Amino acid sequence: MKAPDLAPIEEQLFTLSMASIRQFSDEHPDESFYGFGIDCMADSGIFLLCFNSEAAFAETAKEYIERFQYSAADLAALKTNFGDWKYQDFNQDQPHWEAGWGAYRDAIEAYSFADETEIEEANAYVEQLMRCACRVLVRLERSGIFERTKMDPGFTTAVMDHDEDLQEATLRLNSVRAEFND
Repeated sequence: MKAPDLAPIEEQLFTLSMASIRQFSDEHPDESFYGFGIDCMADSGIFLLCFNSEAAFAETAKEYIERFQYSAADLAALKTNFGDWKYQDFNQDQPHWEAGWGAYRDAIEAYSFADETEIEEANAYVEQLMRCACRVLVRLERSGIFERTKMDPGFTTAVMDHDEDLQEATLRLNSVRAEFND
């Protein structure tokens, strides 16, 4: 089985992300955000767009301290854990997303989990997809789309695959950013 071509995947992910962020910012004109992320399950072709605010983080932190006795170190990790962000996967609720992404998601997942796809090939492809998602993020940053939202000082962005830590993800994103600056 042939791996799905990354060029149209990247272009569609960028186009749909622009539309999703535009819609999200129109729906949240008064809220200010400290971060944006692309939460990936790349092997399944799933790319979840996420925003979080300091107010939402404070609510989550309070709950986690009470329920799970979170420490300061736990809270620091929580701040960048997309799965705990208030607006994790907001793009999934937008009708244009499924209509525009479903076929790509299905093709990626079919390739990644096909019996004839070797584990090494699938892993290499997933890494290429993650670099693709990083290129999309850099293109989003350069497009000015984030200026449509209120951004806190120090606003950050990231792209992370499931089961990946922020340090690993940051190294990849910085590598992709360097390619844009060459």
